[in-house]
Amino acid sequence: MLNHGKIYHLFPFLPWLKGYNRTALRQDAVAGATVAVVLIPQAMAYAMLAGLPAVYGLYAAMLAPLVAALYGSLQQLSTGPIAILSLLVLTTLSPLAEPGTARYMELAVLLAFMVGILYLAIGMFRLGAVMSFISHSTVRGFTSAASLIICATQVPHLLGIAVPRREYLFPMVYDLIKGLPSTHLPTLIVGLLAFAVIFVAKRYRAAFPGGLVALILTSVLLALFEWHESGIAIVGPTPAGFPHFEIPFLHFKTMSGLLGPAIVIALVSFAETYSVGKAVSGQTKQRVDVNQEFIGQGLANLIGSFFQSYPVSGSFSRTAINFASGARTWVSSAVANLGVILALLFLTPYMAYIPRAALSALVISAVIILFHPGQVFSLWKMNRHDGIVAFTVFALAILTKPDYALLIGVALSLILFLWKTMHPRIVRITKDPELNMFLNADVYRKPNCPQILELRPDNCIFFGNAEYTMERILMRVEEQKTPLKFLLLDFESIAFMDISGVDELFGLLDELKARNIEMAFLYVHLPVKKVLENTGFLDRVGRDRVKEKMGEAIAYLFERLDHGYCRNVCPYKLFHECSTVK
Repeated sequence: MLNHGKIYHLFPFLPWLKGYNRTALRQDAVAGATVAVVLIPQAMAYAMLAGLPAVYGLYAAMLAPLVAALYGSLQQLSTGPIAILSLLVLTTLSPLAEPGTARYMELAVLLAFMVGILYLAIGMFRLGAVMSFISHSTVRGFTSAASLIICATQVPHLLGIAVPRREYLFPMVYDLIKGLPSTHLPTLIVGLLAFAVIFVAKRYRAAFPGGLVALILTSVLLALFEWHESGIAIVGPTPAGFPHFEIPFLHFKTMSGLLGPAIVIALVSFAETYSVGKAVSGQTKQRVDVNQEFIGQGLANLIGSFFQSYPVSGSFSRTAINFASGARTWVSSAVANLGVILALLFLTPYMAYIPRAALSALVISAVIILFHPGQVFSLWKMNRHDGIVAFTVFALAILTKPDYALLIGVALSLILFLWKTMHPRIVRITKDPELNMFLNADVYRKPNCPQILELRPDNCIFFGNAEYTMERILMRVEEQKTPLKFLLLDFESIAFMDISGVDELFGLLDELKARNIEMAFLYVHLPVKKVLENTGFLDRVGRDRVKEKMGEAIAYLFERLDHGYCRNVCPYKLFHECSTVK
């Protein structure tokens, strides 16, 4: 028999209905309708960016928002087509099939199916931690480059010029410059008109559906004055009604060839979804369950693929609109879905007159805000490694295919992380008697006690860095020109140590003994202490040499110093104990 816990696990949206009332319904209805008027034009524009007929954007937006909201952990998350995923679909599939063809559409739907399966597997096996492998610097570099590439793919439609399809940015720009003399003026005017409407709406009334109004206005003008007869490209006839239920074309060889791109699309998609989720949860105090979000997004893509949807993801802009409009629960997504369904049932005959230039203006205005080269340079100033990753991903995405750049960015982030882990800092600690506090002696250029050298390794000690860590510690000891009596190792930053670390620690103990230097420890965490105890190291070094408080450690070591040196040679009074011998 199912208890409440199991029921809520199978249907995670049910708890949100507790206490649901008319006020919440009104707020959800307003928010859902507001999202719908943004979602419908964006979905059509992004589908054409992906190389698909505009109606495929509506297919992708028909079920995805509701399914993702029902089974995700964030009720205000708005899922559907997004620009960056659409670009990745285009760059992935265009070498395999001509955009817009039946084969191309089959592959796009198959991608959604594969992304859905990947998501579900990750969520069900509780592997959501894989998102940790995508650093913020990777995402920033990738999105900035992707926004430029998307704009480059849309400018020809805005100008009404025909250019060859290219995979890389610079050939696109070269063809664009070559084609400028053949700009189709009526198309450009329509595109600029759409831009103007969108810009004014964003500038003076952010909640106003500028994109939808731009499409309606330009479509009405084309229909009334028959401007399309002058050569302005339009969407053309659009099939009405729901998409047919159809199992995606499953072919092992095709699926194996798409596995790599599907993984990249899944990573990019969830990076966007997770970023949106964190932003919303910070304001609503909801907890982001990463694994549950994988399940929600997986079901949205999987179920959508049976209704001719291409890959979808959480949208930052539409989620922000949904939240700002007062959305309380998944009901807002149901209302947005209803809006898309009504558009498919009743508005498709009028969509034929939508100009491609207006859709391109909508795409460009949506993605240009993602271009932040300043963030890439600011990362360089804040953290050199993050800057290297962001700049590398940005450059590679422009020079090669964006999906390659993302994978290289993930790999580079891991390599730099491993490098930092394998080369921990060894910080020299001393006491400032004026401030009466212990601090980084190298940063503040403060002297340490000539007879006590306190060092703090700033990482765990394991097989990958144990030898390096001990070599650096010994190097620090050798740099000390005074008659050193004790090495005090601060283990506050060391939460883990393996047998390789202990072996190297034994070696360090022997090296110090040969120099008549003794060893003591401070702030040793219990798991590390157990390792040292089980390996016999504590018995070797002396259990009384392990202290939990700085004052205890200094008092213990000071008793064993050469007080004659303290009194007659040492120029410092760093510790309270110094006054007892000077």
